[in-house]
Amino acid sequence: MDCDKRKSNAAIFVSLLLALVMCLTTPKVCAQNRFTQSISASSVTFNDSGWSLVYQENFDTSFEASHGQKFGQDNWLIFQLLNGGTISVDSGYAQVNSDNFPKVALIRSAGLLPAEYKIRTKIGFINYDISNYEQSDYDDPNFNSHGGNYENGTYFLTVTNDTCIDNQCAENWWHYHRKMVIDCDNHVNSDQSLTFHPVFMVYMAPETNSGGNLLRTWDGNAWDSSAWNWNVAYTYDSTVWYYAESEKKDNTLTLRLYDENKNLLRETTPVNLDNIFAMDDTTEFLYLGEPHSDDYEGDFRVDEITLLTPESYCCIGIRGNIDNDISENIDMSDVTYFVDYMFKEGPAPQCQKELNANGNSTVDIGDLTFMIRYVVFGAKMPYTCYP
Repeated sequence: MDCDKRKSNAAIFVSLLLALVMCLTTPKVCAQNRFTQSISASSVTFNDSGWSLVYQENFDTSFEASHGQKFGQDNWLIFQLLNGGTISVDSGYAQVNSDNFPKVALIRSAGLLPAEYKIRTKIGFINYDISNYEQSDYDDPNFNSHGGNYENGTYFLTVTNDTCIDNQCAENWWHYHRKMVIDCDNHVNSDQSLTFHPVFMVYMAPETNSGGNLLRTWDGNAWDSSAWNWNVAYTYDSTVWYYAESEKKDNTLTLRLYDENKNLLRETTPVNLDNIFAMDDTTEFLYLGEPHSDDYEGDFRVDEITLLTPESYCCIGIRGNIDNDISENIDMSDVTYFVDYMFKEGPAPQCQKELNANGNSTVDIGDLTFMIRYVVFGAKMPYTCYP
């Protein structure tokens, strides 16, 4: 920890001590300055019983995205724009645009996803037809023609075990790093027929071939476990909205697709995580958008990105993440939250176990002291969540 940061933290520490003294001696003053935090109630009417809303981005503020820009509550999302790809937020949605195939326009989670989650995206007005390509694209030596089986599409949502950098974000990278994906991929078949407006619901098997991890696609009724398959789960309308959802819970993964009125269109049977690529690796990032720097050309809209966790979900790694930061950062905001909760009638944390920083059987001033010593002075870190 550098000198300036130590000075800054020390100043905050002194302020907190003064606040503590004031709270202990004149509690009414604390009550009058009570700090409150809340997450707006979700208007979503899906079956979210047993789940708690962590974050929901609705794109209510207009702005032009820049590469590397973090946004949303607690900066839980980040834009990844390459080779001129753009994302413009206006009228309550994000317009994702890659009008030439080298352009990449993505939104991803800034930090790791929780161990269990439900992720839901609202996407629509999908414009990724094969006809978007021009002759100059076909003539470009950097264009991935797939041997004449041209492809064009975008990700409604995918979960990966890493993040791509710059032009590494070509098709081959995704084929070796995705765990699951709900996407569209218009393409020309070997007999030159066209697969038009398909939605694919896919998980990746641990086995690989020259094209990456083997696909397991949902055909609308069952999972296809043959070596390589492209079953269409649904055919989309390019003029409406859809919700795509991935639920990881109780050692299984379930994928869902809803219409714009939240009616269920497709739901897969749960897949045991042992059958999915890299599920023994807890490194997981959410991605959505136009992912390829060697093909894919078009645009679509994103209206909503939602993250929920099970109500029983609580405490990962070490204790002390009192403000429920998705990145599991333990910092002064956690100490402040602790002070507000203990002395100012502030809101209870989502996970009570995070308060018990020193690992004994009770939550008291000792835990707050423990947290302050760790955050401000770099002393012993809080105890692990388990046991």
